[in-house]
Amino acid sequence: MDLSSLERVPYDVSSPTTAGLYRGGGRFVKVLRSYRDWPMLPLLSDDFRALALGTTLWRYEADVYLDGLADSLPAGLRLPTLYDVHEPDPDHVVLILEDVKTTDTPWDPERYGHAAELLGRLNARLTRNDALPAPVDRTPGRLTRAMVDGLVRPLVLPALLDEAAWTHPLLAEADDVRRGLTDLAARIPCLLDDLAARPQVLSHGDACSQNLLLQNDGFVAIDWSPAGMVAPGDDLGQLLIGRAHQGALGIDEFAVLRELVIDRYHEGLVAEGFGSVTPNDVRAGLDGSLLLRSAFLSLPIGRLAEPMTPELTELFRQRVELTRFLLLLTAASLTP
Repeated sequence: MDLSSLERVPYDVSSPTTAGLYRGGGRFVKVLRSYRDWPMLPLLSDDFRALALGTTLWRYEADVYLDGLADSLPAGLRLPTLYDVHEPDPDHVVLILEDVKTTDTPWDPERYGHAAELLGRLNARLTRNDALPAPVDRTPGRLTRAMVDGLVRPLVLPALLDEAAWTHPLLAEADDVRRGLTDLAARIPCLLDDLAARPQVLSHGDACSQNLLLQNDGFVAIDWSPAGMVAPGDDLGQLLIGRAHQGALGIDEFAVLRELVIDRYHEGLVAEGFGSVTPNDVRAGLDGSLLLRSAFLSLPIGRLAEPMTPELTELFRQRVELTRFLLLLTAASLTP
């Protein structure tokens, strides 16, 4: 397929499976790549490198469209229209999709609540229908463990827990956050065991607000990440953290929305026949996602080498405050 006539869309170049994004003529084109073409592959441990090279999960998003998952979506949540699929070689898949037109409706509490209820319904339906693509691991808790063992431990914690980083002026007044992250890192095995012992559901995998495109009659779900069995509420972590990372969701609003989305998500589960899952299970899944994923990833440690600017200073101020708030959750909903 000739992409030269299309507008290239900026994207996170560190994304493991995205080789390019383009748009034009009412079409959105996404090029997926094998993990063997991911520049960060050499940074993984030998075991995880072998696992990545031996799986077809790099083409997971294409399989979401091709394997009938759309039949399990609740009313108010849909996929973009898929127009065509090309496989130019064994290591690439090209998806030609609808370029979704969105509204400027604000992410107010009702919008968050509606999204949370639909995610509860979605997780219940995916689980009941076993609707995720076949390569997904259905072992309870393994997805969260893989995220921690493949990303957090080898690629994030060494820099995050390096005491030298905390002498930087942008972090010098955040020693309480450093201690909190160090304590949280020591609790990882216990947290993983707690989440794996909870009821389990199949999930979207990256249900942040940026991946739930707003339309007048509901949402369009994009950027499905290789998911699996997780504690109910796991998707809610990404729903909240996306706009918090943008600086569009303050700590006070975050705290209020956390309770709102737990209740509305649980309502969605109950409506789909998953009433045996309790609100405390949902709270544990949400907080587990925030702690094991977001608390370790919110501080942009890699930017400490940049020149000091007012923008960078404000970014670190916001992220330190957010990380401090997330760490407070450790004392509340999960087993110590």
